[in-house]
Amino acid sequence: MPLPRKARAASPDPASRRPGVMRSIVRQHRRELPWIMALSFVVEATEMAVPVLVGFVIDAGIVQGNLTLTLGGAAGIVVMRLLSTWAWIVMFAAAQRARMFERHRLRVAVTGAVLDPRSTPVDRPAGEVLSIATSDADKASDVMDMIPWAFPAATVVLGAGVWLAILDPMLGLVTLIGILVMVVVIRVISPVLSARYDAQQSKAADAAATATDLVHGLRILQGLGVQARARSHYRRRSRIALDAALVNARFSGISGGLTTLVTAGMMAAVVIIAAQRTIAGALTVGTLIAVVGVARNNMGMLQGLSGLPVWWASMSTSARRVRDLLADFGRTIDDPELSLGHLRRARDDRGESRPGERRPGTGGLRLAQVRAGTLDGLDLEVPDGRVVAVACTDARDADAVIAAVSGRAEAGSVQLGDHAVTAENRFATRADLLVEPHVVDLFDGTLREQLATRAPSSVATDGTDDSWADAALHAAGAEDMLRILPEGYDTRILDRGANLSGGQRQRIALARAVASDAPVLVLHDPTTAVDAVTEQHIAEALVADRRREDRATLLVTRAPALLREADEVHLVRAGRVTAHGSHTELMDLEEYREMVQR
Repeated sequence: MPLPRKARAASPDPASRRPGVMRSIVRQHRRELPWIMALSFVVEATEMAVPVLVGFVIDAGIVQGNLTLTLGGAAGIVVMRLLSTWAWIVMFAAAQRARMFERHRLRVAVTGAVLDPRSTPVDRPAGEVLSIATSDADKASDVMDMIPWAFPAATVVLGAGVWLAILDPMLGLVTLIGILVMVVVIRVISPVLSARYDAQQSKAADAAATATDLVHGLRILQGLGVQARARSHYRRRSRIALDAALVNARFSGISGGLTTLVTAGMMAAVVIIAAQRTIAGALTVGTLIAVVGVARNNMGMLQGLSGLPVWWASMSTSARRVRDLLADFGRTIDDPELSLGHLRRARDDRGESRPGERRPGTGGLRLAQVRAGTLDGLDLEVPDGRVVAVACTDARDADAVIAAVSGRAEAGSVQLGDHAVTAENRFATRADLLVEPHVVDLFDGTLREQLATRAPSSVATDGTDDSWADAALHAAGAEDMLRILPEGYDTRILDRGANLSGGQRQRIALARAVASDAPVLVLHDPTTAVDAVTEQHIAEALVADRRREDRATLLVTRAPALLREADEVHLVRAGRVTAHGSHTELMDLEEYREMVQR
């Protein structure tokens, strides 16, 4: 049996001290960023230098009639353009690779935190988690698109302002005023946009959560005949998200309009002043052309820089949502166990130390003085070779038993052989202990793939030998599935078993649990969706399959057929075992008899 891993302490740090997602992204690429930004600087500086060179060629070559200088200048401009194009291609490819890598890393990290049993349980709708793991992860990674351009562009704009100031102080003053006004506009608008984006993303996540819930409960909604009401509910949520997006778009439009007005006014002022200086003879024609080209490039870069508040608000909001979700799971973006390298190497422990070796027994399952939820000092033992049932008069006690064996006991001891089952080591014990909840989900894939989800790696899951799957279906009373499904084991099961009935989904989930051949198997009400005849067949086949000397089975149920076949039944009332024995013996108790016959 694998030794329990060292408990991973959840981070108690306040939000301000949690590792930032965007800081983590930048740290991941600290080696590439300097040369990416250097290439970006070459690109932006070349864009600004070309008009200056054109003006020089006009003045010193064309006006002076110097053909050599004219041709040499033209060749120089072509070479500069080719160099700039090469630098842009290399820079853009590297920046986009980094951006796409970070999208992948953030998605995998969030998914890893969701799936890791050691993560702190969170009470968030599945749709919201999905929205953060996809949309927000994508937006946060855009920082690798912004940094390589924003800083070089800002540097080149300031350099152009210095050059204009050297040519004429008035040109430099106008440029400086335009930049200062732009900074003020950005400073005022950025906090508003950030808050608007936060609201927009939250409303979008609410709509996604509603859609997920409706799809999950589609069969129920159709059965109740309330599809129109469900559509109306989703329309309201979606409309709220739309209104938030429209409000945000209006603020973004105002921001863009103001910055365009400022940059256009600055360019017009620079061109008018330069034209006046040229007419007065203070500037040459070539210099005028250079100033106009530089001012035009300046306007384009400033308009791009003016979009940074919108860009930054989107990225920072999404990065904060990713960070907060990971914090709710008790994880951080820099958690080594959420790194791509670790998750790439991680493997589910199926229990074999060597291929083909069957997992040995653990010594059974024992609960001593357990308090979890409504349990009040529960004592229970499930030894190897036995099938033990627990019948709870209160459904909350049944849920508490499942929570306790899953490692969420508040007090007392839950032992799997010689090892304690706790919230911290659930990851290490899951090769020996499988807890199948009452509410089960099936995934998109063939019937064979469904059954092979937890099957030992020693069995052939490629279709060459399906004897293990036959045995699992038999134990779950689901042999008829091979006749019902058109392509047998190769029939595709839709997501959540949408093309199956409730009873069929439940039996396939039970067969999946049986196929795992777990040393200790815990089942919670595995037959509630089947008829009495099928339930009796399942009870007989399931108990026969699990009654082996190195396997222990705990059934948490009130189903008479399962209780009848169990080796021993424990009656739980008010959180304690009040009686135990065979089903026949306990039928003499009025309380037990009324419960199972209800």
